[in-house]
Amino acid sequence: MILHPRVVFNEPNGRTIGFIFLSTSFICLMSWVYFGVLLDGPHNLLILGVALAFSGFAESLPTDRRRLAGILRILAVSILVSFMVLLAFAPEMVMG
Repeated sequence: MILHPRVVFNEPNGRTIGFIFLSTSFICLMSWVYFGVLLDGPHNLLILGVALAFSGFAESLPTDRRRLAGILRILAVSILVSFMVLLAFAPEMVMG
């Protein structure tokens, strides 16, 4: 996997995109509360909601915060990649 600094540490796209990511994160987290906590289901939506929240915060930052936005983007992608690795090699941990 090649990390392109120009793409990762690009200026944040603005508050509109950040609001979309944060709204989607809120929906995932509320769905996790209902399905995961109240109905004792899987916790997949928690991982997705946290990753989307990091992406939303990265896009909502001012344009001069490129390094922090890049770090938050890398953190969001690494959460999703680690989730996929767990899903591939230890599905009983993720689905159980």
